Amino acid sequence: MDSNGLISLKWVKLSQWCNLTGDTRDAVHARRKTGKWADGVHCKVRDGNLWINVVEGQKWVESEMKRSHVE
Repeated sequence: MDSNGLISLKWVKLSQWCNLTGDTRDAVHARRKTGKWADGVHCKVRDGNLWINVVEGQKWVESEMKRSHVE
């Protein structure tokens, strides 16, 4: 729990990631297929569930935003 009383999660299930970010399941799976997201870093499968690393997902979003401003 942080100083504001909020719980900080590192890993969330795919459905929660989509709810939090507005991302789609298809977009996440496409990133995995193309290698933009690495299993074990950005995501991982456990017991048939895809888990997303929130910290790494946010880093990826920020890096993509910076890249789109440069191009």
